[in-house]
Amino acid sequence: MQRQWSNIIIIGLIISLLATIAQAEPGAPGNATLAANVGTSFTYQGRLIKDGTPVNGVCDMQFALWDSASGGTSVGTTSVNGVNVASGLFTIPALDFGSNAFTGQSRWLEIAVRCPAGSGSYTTLTPRQALTATPYALSLRPGAQVVGDVSDASSLFAQNTINSGLSYGIYGRSDSTSGRGVAGFASASSGEAVGVFGLTASSNGSGVTGEAWASTGPAVGVYGVTRSSSANATGVFGEAAQTNVIQTTIGVRGTNRNNSNAAGIGVWGEHAGGGVGVQGTSAYGVGVYGQVISNTAGFSIGVLGTSPFTQGTGVWGRATANSGTTYGVRGEVVSPNGYAGYFEGGQGVRVIGNLQATGVKTFVIDHPLDPANKYLYHFAQEGPVIQNVYNGIVTLNSAGTAIVTLPEYFAAINAEPFLYQLTPIGAAMPHLHVAQPISGNQFHIAGGVAGAQVSWEVTATRNDPYLRAHPAVTEVVKPANERGFYLAPEAYGLPSTRRSNQTLDTALPSLPNPVVEDKR
Repeated sequence: MQRQWSNIIIIGLIISLLATIAQAEPGAPGNATLAANVGTSFTYQGRLIKDGTPVNGVCDMQFALWDSASGGTSVGTTSVNGVNVASGLFTIPALDFGSNAFTGQSRWLEIAVRCPAGSGSYTTLTPRQALTATPYALSLRPGAQVVGDVSDASSLFAQNTINSGLSYGIYGRSDSTSGRGVAGFASASSGEAVGVFGLTASSNGSGVTGEAWASTGPAVGVYGVTRSSSANATGVFGEAAQTNVIQTTIGVRGTNRNNSNAAGIGVWGEHAGGGVGVQGTSAYGVGVYGQVISNTAGFSIGVLGTSPFTQGTGVWGRATANSGTTYGVRGEVVSPNGYAGYFEGGQGVRVIGNLQATGVKTFVIDHPLDPANKYLYHFAQEGPVIQNVYNGIVTLNSAGTAIVTLPEYFAAINAEPFLYQLTPIGAAMPHLHVAQPISGNQFHIAGGVAGAQVSWEVTATRNDPYLRAHPAVTEVVKPANERGFYLAPEAYGLPSTRRSNQTLDTALPSLPNPVVEDKR
């Protein structure tokens, strides 16, 4: 009669878990240190019986890990030769199926033996043995919650000790079309509760980095939503807290690595109510910084602001300092053919206050004689006095006189002196003159030829209420911090470092250049 092996009787499955409680500064879990990482092997003990008798001797064993009690898919295999078996009992001190074998799903162990070692073929024992978790390991199964009750620390702390290359402390992934790779929720109804908090000690690191790699659809790297009715609720909040050293610090940084001509967005902020979509604050540096590093030619935007409301504003800039030279919105361009500011559509550009320019003030149109290939420029006149100019053509009556009527508002916005210019048309008029100066928005012309025309022009000094409240000053002394500097230093043979209005490059130490790298 054929002799039979009995099934292995599992005595115990021991997974070694190593935990070290480290002391860390309050609020700075990144300072904690952990012991060496635990490996992927575990200890296995069993009892081997053949024909009802415990086995004694040396055996070879093969172990296969499966995802079901029968059939299914093999998750991994390993062999252990020369196992000492005494009274049927044996111990495998380090059984290892690799780092991907146990991810929270159920597993079964199948064993094949040959005794004595090195003899004949293996016999597969049945049934497969279900591997069960130790009680505390149950908190790591898929869908389980890790809940901690600690003071000024973390409920869950993960540390990756690899000090080079791409590594993750926590990595989350969701394959659902509406899923979340990592979701953070702060349920406190008061205080400074934060759903997700990121901290980095590296000078080139990121506290929280979000990237969207989808090739289609509105993919979002980092998406923040606030459902709170509180006026101080924030979906995503970034703060650069460096205040004691002049550094280029960034609260929230968004990078668009889209290398096609499609419209990509580094940071998108949206608020459905009357709040703020994106707010950036920096003690010294840049509150919000946007840069597009597309490596193909095309339409790219560093920062885009839009508003769909009838009284909305796409981009609003405000400088709140009440002294010094400040700028609500400032644009700079490096290319000699570029524009520091470009405005199109609607009523054009409205300036409440003074409009200053170191260069000429022009209008530009498509050249009427060659509109496809040329532009036509015209240039404004300059002078030390703010003036309004009125002109027209009048026909003289039979007495060689005429009354010129000016606009109704003439006297309300102008003051003397008034300058007159008369030009006869069609005939010489040596006695043409202003017979009566402006009074009641009219003036009289006399001494002309009956029925002839006269071209007239009046130049008046502007004197409306706004200008009276903000009188123009022709010559001013430069502020102390601008003396020795120039609006156009190149015109005086001086380097650009002598420019009185600093560029962004000279105002800050340096802005970071995003590095294109695969962070998946």
